[in-house]
Amino acid sequence: MKSLRRVFLRRLLNALVTLMLVLILNFYLFRVMPGDPVRLLIPQDPSIGPEFIERQREAFGLGKPLLEQFFIYLWNTAHLDFGLSYYYRTPVWDYIWDSLQWTLILVGTSSVLMIVIGMTMGIISAWRRGGLFDTGSLAFSLFFYAMPTFWFAMMLIVIFSQQIPIFPAGGQLSIGETLWPMDGDKMLDLLEHLILPATSLTIGSIAAFSLIMRGSLIDVMTEEYITTARAKGLSEYKVLKDHAVPNAMLPMVTLIAMDLAFVVGGAFQTEQVFSYKGIGWATIQATYKRDYPVLQAAFLLIAVTVIIANLIADLLLVKLDPRVRMD
Repeated sequence: MKSLRRVFLRRLLNALVTLMLVLILNFYLFRVMPGDPVRLLIPQDPSIGPEFIERQREAFGLGKPLLEQFFIYLWNTAHLDFGLSYYYRTPVWDYIWDSLQWTLILVGTSSVLMIVIGMTMGIISAWRRGGLFDTGSLAFSLFFYAMPTFWFAMMLIVIFSQQIPIFPAGGQLSIGETLWPMDGDKMLDLLEHLILPATSLTIGSIAAFSLIMRGSLIDVMTEEYITTARAKGLSEYKVLKDHAVPNAMLPMVTLIAMDLAFVVGGAFQTEQVFSYKGIGWATIQATYKRDYPVLQAAFLLIAVTVIIANLIADLLLVKLDPRVRMD
């Protein structure tokens, strides 16, 4: 128990240090980006004088010294106040939340599918190693893993939205519709818009889970306790279910935790191709518009989620496998 507590405190300290570095970089990097966001918001009118531009810069807090801006940024972040969007002139958190709910629907659905399908493929491939399914699943996984996500997404649009117009080419819902309140027709509309982007994400990411699960299970199947279990007369299914798969799951813990962390981060390429207005799409648009508050909030949200997921994965590994415990 004492050793486990020490490991937890060490991992927690590492996470806090990483978070502080993220806060510093998150503030500084967007201040050194080329271009002036205030100039982008002001019409290109020669009659607009420098006094007006300076007043706008002061209104957004960009006229203060950099160090003062940093402490204001830390204070506001601690109170979950990310200010107003430069471009949309709305509270940043409201805009981020509207984007986040769409990302959770898309990437959350895809993550569940890729984890379940990928692990199942990996288990069957390792169990039937060298067979037809193993060969076919390896070829399938490597082919789609090597394929660029944006290209695959565009091919889905060309085939299933233009050549065979079955599904919408982009968006989250039909024009004019909102997510809430939800009803049966709106749910069907949501699913129609979700199928192509979810397929793009799922098929392209199955390989990672399939290949890692396959390799881990093949290693476990060569251990002596597996031979012992077979010598006791246990069926192959029992050996696989009760002995091999539970021990082969250890490398998957970190992969699953990190994948779930990126559920919040969004899928930049897929969301951009399908004009799916999640966190990834919002981040790309904010980059074009030099919208610092939105960029800072989005990147901080992604970074914090990844740090927390990594911390949880580390603690789970220590709990599941005492061999990784560091005294």
